[in-house]
Parts: sequence; C-alpha cells; structure tokens
Amino acid sequence: MSGVRPHALSSSKGQMDSYGLLLEKVLYPVWEQSVRKRNTFDRLAFLRSTERKSLDELQALQSGALRRLIEHAYREVPFYRARLDAAAIVPSDIRTLFDLPRIPILTREEARATPEERQSPFVHRATISKTTGGTTGQPLLFAYDENSEHWRQAVKLRSYGWAGYRLGARTFHYWGAPTRPLPPLTRRFKIATDRFLKREHYMDCTARSDQDLRAAARAIERGKPRTILCYTQAGADLARFIVANDLRRWDSIAVLCCAEALYAADREALSAAFGEEVFETYGCREVMLVGSECEAHDGLHTSMENLIVEVLVKDGEGERPAEPGESGDVVLTDLHNYGMPFIRYKNGDVAVMGKSDRCSCGRTLLRLARVDGRSADTLRDAKGGRVSGLVFNLIFSVLAESVRQFQAVQHKDGSITLKLIPSSTITDVVRNHIAKNCEKYLPGVPIRTEIVEEIPTSPSGKRQVVMVE
Repeated sequence: MSGVRPHALSSSKGQMDSYGLLLEKVLYPVWEQSVRKRNTFDRLAFLRSTERKSLDELQALQSGALRRLIEHAYREVPFYRARLDAAAIVPSDIRTLFDLPRIPILTREEARATPEERQSPFVHRATISKTTGGTTGQPLLFAYDENSEHWRQAVKLRSYGWAGYRLGARTFHYWGAPTRPLPPLTRRFKIATDRFLKREHYMDCTARSDQDLRAAARAIERGKPRTILCYTQAGADLARFIVANDLRRWDSIAVLCCAEALYAADREALSAAFGEEVFETYGCREVMLVGSECEAHDGLHTSMENLIVEVLVKDGEGERPAEPGESGDVVLTDLHNYGMPFIRYKNGDVAVMGKSDRCSCGRTLLRLARVDGRSADTLRDAKGGRVSGLVFNLIFSVLAESVRQFQAVQHKDGSITLKLIPSSTITDVVRNHIAKNCEKYLPGVPIRTEIVEEIPTSPSGKRQVVMVE
C-alpha cells in the first residue's frame, strides 16, 4: 500500500465510540421522532425488515402502494385525472405492477411545463420545493410532501449503511457547494449544528487545483473519517492526486460515490487512495436515491419499497422492459410523493438492467447492473446510430499514465472534440490508439484532440465526461 506510514494509520472500521453510539441509538432517534415528529426511523426499521423478503412479496408491496398512489392522483391531482381520463383508465384498472404500462410516460419536458397541475391542492400538499441542477440545460422545478421526505431519508440511511455509514461516525462530504442564495442565518445555524452533532465535515469540491486537492487530503488525514461521500468525478480526481503525490496516511475508508456514474478507472483510483470498499450509488433529485451497491458489489439494489424502477427499450413503435444486460431509458414512479406525484417519469438517464435473482448478500431487491449516464450523453456515429458515452472511458482506461483527464464534446455537426489534460507527453502511440479506437466505435465521425490545462466543472461541482450539443 504505497504511501502509508504504519504508525500514522487510522482505521475507519473500528468500533464506534460512546458518543457515536449514543447519537445513533438514542439522541438522534429521539430528536427525529419526539421533537421533529418525523417517522424516519419507523420507515428505516420497515425497510430493513423487507429487503430480504421474496421478490413476490416485495412486488406485492409495490402493487399495493401503486394502487393507493393512483387512487390519490386521480382524486386530487388535476394533471393525472386528465391524463387517465384521456387514456380511458379508471383507478380500479391499475391493480398490479403489470397494469402500470397502461399509464402514459411522463417526459421531462411535460414535468417542466406542468408544475402547478401536478400538485395536490388538498390533504397531501407539497411542502418541500427544489430544483434540479439542469445538467441537460433544462432545470426542473419540483416538490414533495413531508411523508415522502421521511421515506427518502430512511432509504438513504439503509442504503448508505450497506457501505458502513453510521450516524455519529465521522463522515467527510466532498460535495459541490449550493449555487442558490444562502438561506437565512437561523437556517444556516441549524444546518451547521446538525452537521457538528453528526460529525459530518463538508468541503466544496468545485475548485480542484493542486492546492485545493492537497487541502482536502489534509482534511481527511486530520478528520479520520469512517466514510467519504463524494461526487464521483471529484472523488476520483482527489484519489489520483493522493496516489500521485504519495499522500495516503490512513487505512481503509469506505467511499460512497454519488451524483455521477462510477467508471472502472475511477474505482481503481479510489481503491488505491482509500481502500477496496468503494460503493456506487444512483439517484436523481426528483426522487432521491434510486439504487445503491451493497457489500457484494454486484449491481445497484433499487429502492423497491419507495420506487418502481423501469428500464425500457425501444421495440418497434413502442417500448418493452429491458432484459438483464440490456441498456434502456430509466422510468421512475415515486410511490410516496403525494404532494407532486411522479408516475412513470422518464428522467433522461440510461441504465442497464441487472439480474433478477437473489444477490449473494441475501437481499432480494431488484438491481441495476450499472448506470451509463444521461440519454443526452449518448453519442451518434456518422450514420446516426446510438453509441454510449462510455466508449471513451474504455478508450482512455488504458491511457492513465498519459492522460489525466478527458472530456468528449460532440458538436451539432456530428464531429467530436476530445479535450485532454496530459499526465505526460501525448506520444504518437497514444494518438494512434485514440484514433484507431474512435474509428472502431464511431466510424466516420471526425475527431480532433485539444490539449487543455483545465476542464471546468459545472457551478455545482460536477464535471461531465461526455457532452452532446
């Protein structure tokens, strides 16, 4: 383990201290249930009791929740009443998961255009409003109710727990800073107090100069976190910097990768810097956590008790469910957001369906094999055929010694610019490798390379590996 000084190691896998146990087992549950009147921990106990039930039992739970959602949406939400009427559907027609495909898909464009019509004006009012980051250039306003928030938090605690995350254990968040205006001072004080009590240290990952990356490595060394939560590409950048500069001074730290797809080369870098326990998660702000890796690292378990996750493949004029190993569009139904329902919402992401058998961890929750990114990041070859943006991760995975970072931009005329930050001299051998494989996977597409000093991140701190104009 290069760069580790044995006398300076700090293990993330030791027992929790007395404060951490007190916070996890007593103080925080009492705070949530008795003071804030939240059902988060009741939901968490339920989730832990269901994750190993049979698939038939889990799908029966989903069917029951779906029936209640459709009945509510038809009764209280103008948009869905009109949509179901137009499709000649009454709520009693939707009894099981097999009936779900009868409901038309909600596109992102429709969701953006109908925020008022999709809200429940009566009992289950949406009280929490948010906006997506708009990585596709189309920000989306959405909202949800308090009960949905409790489900979301419980799903997060369960899924993060598979990676070893525990309330009260030191956690390092390498995250993008909010770009929205600062909340009132009282709200900022509450957030700071909550993070202090839970031992959560946040550091902005947006700026990634050598000085910034060195400061992040020092913060990890000082803070001795049990878990790191990071934007995937930010964490990978930090990991490569740590390895290249021999800065590792700790034993294994579990890493939870969020907000961006985790590629093989990124996992390898994170493992070298922090240890083998690297976990991928997948979510979107509209519904929060969709899927997470468990200790078996064999796909991402979907949050079946909170969501119905479909992966759909085009089939003639229609669409069909993807078979295991097939890539398709992600379609989500949030079973507990009654305030502003998302029913069969195509969020713009592309994923590969996983196996439907029981995972070796014992959990039965259906899995995604992987998430390929946004459909907007799907490239086109010279004949208009779809090519996954993952192709460049394959091409550059063997060029780590020569290329530190890259970004592929496909322009409106179909040509592609490859922006490269070199680790060393870009030799003719490297250029030939790039050209040969680009022609193999993207035949007929003009490719040009551009050596740059920096590939900017978005305002939220994310860096897109593939961009399609």
